[in-house]
Order: sequence, then C-alpha cells, then structure tokens
Amino acid sequence: MSLANYIPHQPPIRLVDTLVKNSPLEVEVSARINSDNMFYDAARGGVPAWTGIEYMAQAAAVWVGLEDAQAGRPVEPAFLISSRQYTAHQPLFALNDTLRISVHVDLIDGPLVAFTGRIYRDSELIAEAIFTAYRPDNVAAYMAATEPALQSPDANH
Repeated sequence: MSLANYIPHQPPIRLVDTLVKNSPLEVEVSARINSDNMFYDAARGGVPAWTGIEYMAQAAAVWVGLEDAQAGRPVEPAFLISSRQYTAHQPLFALNDTLRISVHVDLIDGPLVAFTGRIYRDSELIAEAIFTAYRPDNVAAYMAATEPALQSPDANH
C-alpha cells in the first residue's frame, strides 16, 4: 500500500516505500536501498547504518498517520525527541537490500509515544532501538515556538 496518504515526508526525504502490515499497536514498512537515496554513499556501496533511526522514525510516522486517518484527522507530523539503545548490527545497509522496518508502540502518554523499532534484512535483525516521539496538539504552534526568532540586520544597531 502506498504511504503517500499516511506520512508527511515527501521524496527525497521519504526513505520508506510500502506499508507491509499494521495493527493497532504496530506497523511494518519496507524500504529498498538504491543509489538515489539521499544518504547513499557510493564509495561504501550503501547507506550508513546510523540512518536506521530515521527509517524507524518514518515507520513510526506511518503509524501516527494511520491513527490520524482512522480518527478522521488530517495527517500531521510527530517529532522524534529521544532515542536510546540504538544498535546497528552491521555498519551499512547495502545497495539493493530490501529492509523491513517494524515499530511497536510500547506506551502512549498523552502526546508522547514510546516505540521499539527493528530493522530486518530477510529474517536477519540488523538494527534496533527504543525511541520516543512527540505528537503536539497544534503542530503549527509547536513549529513556530521551536523556530529561532529571525532578527533584522539592523536589530543590533
């Protein structure tokens, strides 16, 4: 199933391709590593494994988008606010690998959602993490509050 309606990320930043399955507390997506990936390193022949947390965050964004759509709300972004215990079991996601990224909701506490994420190549676990996302009630207000204030060049004169 296409992810275009469930995730605010658009190419080239959208790294996940297809919804594989979902349930009330879990989602699984897939992603194919190709040379047009914005993190692709031709010298290494793949995408560095440190990007795995972004793959998991985007899978979590799909879960959030599905929740929003099912509740009749517009799909809004959530924000990765913490990551702990990220472990990559290999240094690289190789060219032409197909990754399966699964996230499970461990806790929902108001606007905070804690996830466990895992990335597989075939049946091999290649990365895992625990992370938390924030779902603000008013995304526009949150974004405005987190942007640095712009000062005019004459403000200090």
